[in-house]
Amino acid sequence: MDSTGVRLRLQPGLWYDRGVAHTHRLLALLAPGSIEAEIGALQQALFSAHGFVSTIALPPLVPVRFLPADASPRLPQVPGREVNAGFVVRVTGPAWSAGHLFLGLDTGGAWSALRADSRWSDGPPLFPCFEGFFFGCPESEPGSRDTLRIPSPDRRFSSVDLALMSIAVPADGMDWWSEVHWQIEDRRPLRGKRMPAAGSSSG
Repeated sequence: MDSTGVRLRLQPGLWYDRGVAHTHRLLALLAPGSIEAEIGALQQALFSAHGFVSTIALPPLVPVRFLPADASPRLPQVPGREVNAGFVVRVTGPAWSAGHLFLGLDTGGAWSALRADSRWSDGPPLFPCFEGFFFGCPESEPGSRDTLRIPSPDRRFSSVDLALMSIAVPADGMDWWSEVHWQIEDRRPLRGKRMPAAGSSSG
């Protein structure tokens, strides 16, 4: 994954140049490259089918916790001190949280452990944090949300990165997904249970 990104414009708009952006700080889980590419393709397919820009406003990520704006730009050397070393992540299926669509995950306790870590405190949220890949869609009509479909790939993985991200949006916060600038400030690996190689046998 690239460490910076801008959706819809090659450069951030004048609001960013003039310093009138509002910056949110987010702890997020990032998947391995092959999973990230698959989730990115699902985001693009949903956008192509329904035109919801929020779906592709951010890279594939699992939001863990928004932090205060003045939080340190660096993660601790051991960011997942409470995370079970044997965790495995699996896809559970689409889920809605506070009007936002996610592809739900069971992270084997890793997501909950990171949220509960007392080294971090809460900051102003841009969207809800949920144990799943962010697909957005808050601009969808509530009555039509049952028609939004995301395939649920049967995937399991135990290698993720914890990332500290900054997300700059116009200060008024309205339709933030239409012009957004994001950056990964720091990231560190979290490794769970070692998965068997494809075609391997325990016997």
